[in-house]
Amino acid sequence: MLAILLTLLFIGFWTYHLWWKRRNLPPGPVPLPFLGNSLQFKQFQSTEDAYIAWRKEYGDVFTFWMGDRPVIGVCNYDLMVEYFQKQGDKFADRPDDEELLIYARGFFKGIILISGPLWKSQRRFALHVMRDFGLGKDLMERRVLEECESLLENLEEERTRGAKEVAITAEVDRRIGSVINSVLFGYRYNKENIEEFEDLKKRSLAYLQTLGFPVVMFARLRPKLYEKVPVVGRYMKLCQKLGYHLMDFFIQRIKDHMKELENEDMETFEANDLVAAFLKEKARLDRLNEPHYFTLEQLNGFCFDIWVAGQETTSNTIGWGLAYLVLNPEIQKKIHEELDRVIGNQRLITIADRANLNYVQAVCHETQRIANLLPTNVIHATAEDVNFEGYNLSKGQAITPLMSCILYDEKIFPEPYKFDPTRFLDSEGKIQKVKELIPFSIGKRQCLGENLARMELFLFLANLTHHYHILPGAELPDTTRHHAITVHIKDFNVKIVPRDR
Repeated sequence: MLAILLTLLFIGFWTYHLWWKRRNLPPGPVPLPFLGNSLQFKQFQSTEDAYIAWRKEYGDVFTFWMGDRPVIGVCNYDLMVEYFQKQGDKFADRPDDEELLIYARGFFKGIILISGPLWKSQRRFALHVMRDFGLGKDLMERRVLEECESLLENLEEERTRGAKEVAITAEVDRRIGSVINSVLFGYRYNKENIEEFEDLKKRSLAYLQTLGFPVVMFARLRPKLYEKVPVVGRYMKLCQKLGYHLMDFFIQRIKDHMKELENEDMETFEANDLVAAFLKEKARLDRLNEPHYFTLEQLNGFCFDIWVAGQETTSNTIGWGLAYLVLNPEIQKKIHEELDRVIGNQRLITIADRANLNYVQAVCHETQRIANLLPTNVIHATAEDVNFEGYNLSKGQAITPLMSCILYDEKIFPEPYKFDPTRFLDSEGKIQKVKELIPFSIGKRQCLGENLARMELFLFLANLTHHYHILPGAELPDTTRHHAITVHIKDFNVKIVPRDR
């Protein structure tokens, strides 16, 4: 009798995991109980290689499993436009990661992983404030150009001191940190406070790397449960420790900023950064005695998301661009020729020059395409019950546009692993729009900082190449893709030689 019962339980267990739970979902690789497809991912060199292979096997829509969570991957551009843009409100939620965020941060707040009225309120606020600060306009451009000037001055100091090589990725990293820090808190990093940046960056990178571990990814639905599992528990506790450590910085910095503003009239003072603007809006709503989402916990999570996402992604993208320019001197030569023809002297290049620098724009586009920083993207979820390509999906179903499958699609971008800016130029050498270039995702959840990120990439690459030949150091840049939450490039050094005109 016991043998029969155990046999039935065994059959039932595997029937559920191999068939029943998958029956109303698009096809995909068979998941293992509890582990999902984590072992299948390990069979590929990279995450994007797995998605590209599964697309070939299962089609433009397939299901993969992150632990016990099924995620529908969408690999066709037209389908992305239809569901994430045209029907965007239905697909703009996030999966329920509340338990993980509370575990790893202490509370479920922010702007990237939240949904519903809270997300709509914070997104509306962020867009409004960044527009007021001049995002894509003069004020924000001045902030970026200030960091470009700082970088060029420091490189020249290094060169005149006789340095044979400069740590270019580390130098850029600090300047991008300065931009995002000035947006949030109103101050930049310099020689006096550089240790603050280095500490914060170390915390941020360690947290992202740990959060990207496969064992953490599949344990995210039940972090407290998996904390008790050998090996897995060690990674979960590390993730929590690093998350709290990182959050501590933002909590303290917000307290400091509040103290700086305590003598200000919150009704009339002019906010010059996002935190000050948030506190001003909070004070306004408090005076009206209206219910609102502008709490200090929300501000902590907001700063966490904006700083980590805004700094890490842009710095990495510029690093990838510089690496490919070092590895492709003929492309760098074409940039120099265009800069000499259009700009001429050694003045700083500004956004006003962008329209006339077609080849530089093409290099920026190709950098964003080949960098492909978020192979999985930040996962969406259905905001209501929906019909998707014949499948009836329940509210909360995880679904995501797999941008890798577009950015590395051979039919759209021939020889996708080759760095070739000319794919973004027409027959006359003018920049042409390629709608499938979607490094910032698509639809309602498209990156809030897209305009700033594009500006930073253009201004840093254009000004660096305008002033210098950027040559290989003792070792060539290594373009091996290192995966965490984002894909990053290993730090590298370069030789810089002033350009003679």
